[in-house]
Amino acid sequence: MILNKGKIKKTESETLKTFQEEIPSQYFSHKNKAAYRDYVRNAEFVYRELFKFPPQMFRGAELIDFGAGTGENTVYLASWGAKCTLVEMNPKAQSISKEVFKKYARNFDDHTFICSSIFDYSPESGKLYDIVHCRAVLSHTAAKEAAFQKIARMVKPGGFLIFGDPNKAGGFQNMLQRFAVYHFASTPDEMVKVCEFLFKEDIDRSEKFIPRTRRAIIFDRWVIQSQDDSSVAEVVGWMKSGGLRLYSSYPLFAVPLRGDSQHHQPKFDAASVSNLANLGALTELVWMLQTESDSKAFPKFMSGLNPLAAALANITSYVANFNKNTKLDAGRFQELSRALAKSSDALNFLQPLREKLLRALGEADEFVSLVYTSDLKKLRKFIEKTEVLFKGACGVRHADFIAYKPIENR
Repeated sequence: MILNKGKIKKTESETLKTFQEEIPSQYFSHKNKAAYRDYVRNAEFVYRELFKFPPQMFRGAELIDFGAGTGENTVYLASWGAKCTLVEMNPKAQSISKEVFKKYARNFDDHTFICSSIFDYSPESGKLYDIVHCRAVLSHTAAKEAAFQKIARMVKPGGFLIFGDPNKAGGFQNMLQRFAVYHFASTPDEMVKVCEFLFKEDIDRSEKFIPRTRRAIIFDRWVIQSQDDSSVAEVVGWMKSGGLRLYSSYPLFAVPLRGDSQHHQPKFDAASVSNLANLGALTELVWMLQTESDSKAFPKFMSGLNPLAAALANITSYVANFNKNTKLDAGRFQELSRALAKSSDALNFLQPLREKLLRALGEADEFVSLVYTSDLKKLRKFIEKTEVLFKGACGVRHADFIAYKPIENR
């Protein structure tokens, strides 16, 4: 892999300038302890329930966090028992991280703070870590794959990599937004005004769920110049190249069609099967078109499955616990079999997704054309009338992956 060091340094400089003006990872340090408690409560749910990586996994672990920012996504890991090394190239953010650790972490002196970019950092004596942590960082670099492989090499055999970044398909709508913003604005202040005019509702939603200022949201979404998001296929490929295996992910991306038992051989490993590199494509399409919460969207997909669920339950229950005393009526069995066959029409339950995709693509085509008319007010009126594009979540941008390094990679 040939690295363009000049491009890497230029991108680091641009990123540092943007995030020194508006630090994107400042969530609770400028507020109060109640805000911190709420944040940690949410993090505990995320790690245990979504990542399947409970806080107990951090107890006694040596952990390194790349792009640690203000330390607000690291300090609770320290409180769960990790001995942390925080690598961050923004000295302003790192000064906040030290204060955050003094206020909330156990044993402040157990933790290390290093002001460095990922590419400039080298661990002493080739040190390896139980957990390497890097979330929402690599898309801001000029060489995301090289950065991934560098941090992957620091995972101990038997250790874990916790990696998260925006997803390429999930960020599709964000990229269209950036296209419009850059067409109408050239300076950060101009970009802020255009974002507030065109995408106010999106900023409102983000401000509600993420405790930071509107300007910080705009800088993190639209002003930042390097936003090179990765696909599921890319991340899975990087894991394979780095000698890692997928442990868990959130949101889940593998279509639930697997059926091997725990005794089946050979074991299926999605991260190592090259011809399944596009395993996440269907899920990425859902991420690309996400406009409403799963609690609202899911019932729409599932409603058509009700007849199939009932027919499946009927025929499997009819033959359940079959033994020498059981009688089977052929007519009744065939009736139930035909009912299940007929209900299989429900397997086209992805039709709503296809319809949503076609509507979104039509709107995206019109949006691109309207941007080139350079009529900002006309563009805003169009956005107000869209049914999919820039509505609700505007796509699922962030995806997290947890991988482990097998012991045989010692």
